[in-house]
Amino acid sequence: MQYRRLQRPVMQLAMTGVVALSLVTLSLATPSGASNSNYSGSGYDASYYQCSATAAPLGFAIIGVSHGRPFTSNSCATAQWKVAAGQSRSLYFNTGYALAYAKSETRSCKQQAGSISFAGTAHEISAQQTAWAIGCSEADVAVASGPGTPVAWWADVETGNSWSTDATLNQATITGLVTEMRSLIPSSMPVGVYSTPSMWNQIVGTSYVNANIAADWQAGASTCPTVGFTLTGSQVNAPVWLIQSGATTAGGATFDADSAC
Repeated sequence: MQYRRLQRPVMQLAMTGVVALSLVTLSLATPSGASNSNYSGSGYDASYYQCSATAAPLGFAIIGVSHGRPFTSNSCATAQWKVAAGQSRSLYFNTGYALAYAKSETRSCKQQAGSISFAGTAHEISAQQTAWAIGCSEADVAVASGPGTPVAWWADVETGNSWSTDATLNQATITGLVTEMRSLIPSSMPVGVYSTPSMWNQIVGTSYVNANIAADWQAGASTCPTVGFTLTGSQVNAPVWLIQSGATTAGGATFDADSAC
């Protein structure tokens, strides 16, 4: 996760043969806040980009368990986790939707998805259940790859990864992964989303609601936004806990710099 890489996002669209839904604009009236945030001050995030680093910056640490794509692993996540010992540590994982990811579905997620109700034709319902199982499985793989117990988990939702032209499939994927995360980790451990407002809206639309998203981590913001980009209720925004803007160096490598809101 490097915001420098996100300045020219290109959405890799997974062809589904389903026409994308039109997006409905909602009024985002509720201000975000730092309530229940596990963060203060400044910190950094690290992943396979920084595997060569011999040291890490000070402050809270957010370690990526993926290698830039879903169902991959960061080979140095455990080492990076150990380097950050003594600091507040969180974990993040890459997300995305592509029908090819169905081959990586876990048995449990595939079984769960079969009982999830969706609207549409039989074909559309089946496609959404597959998307739900893909997201659920991404969560399974991420948690299994975690090098330790974090203070929070973050789902990295970027247009740089593969997503469908049909927002309903992307919504099902996100719902599946957040639902599974909530079943795998303690209820006191938050699950948040890393993205930007424009990327999030492009992927899931502006009317997608997920009450299980605890907070937002916004890339490219120089100051903390007053509202988050995810909806946890009809017109209720998740609080912005973190912003990622700029960079910092340590141990011969460049890291993304993050600040608590």
